[in-house]
Amino acid sequence: MIARGVASFVAVIGSAALTLTTIVALVKGTIVMLSIESVPLRVLAMILDVIVGTALLLGCIFVATHLAVVILGVGNSEFPPLAPDVPPSDPPKI
Repeated sequence: MIARGVASFVAVIGSAALTLTTIVALVKGTIVMLSIESVPLRVLAMILDVIVGTALLLGCIFVATHLAVVILGVGNSEFPPLAPDVPPSDPPKI
């Protein structure tokens, strides 16, 4: 029980640190991109900044979600049963 709490705390702190590090790297990359004099290179750097930034932030979300699922163990539970078939009600009359 205590191990799960410690693991949850470490996962939250680690995910927050990873996301903060990613944001700092993206801001530094944006500052470097804005200092490029050549317009075509600046446009290329902007496109790459968006692609890499999106990939990094999605990776952070994936890692945080994966850690939460592994720690909480919800991946092993059964899928809830589907609702019984209910006949559609009469459409409202206008």
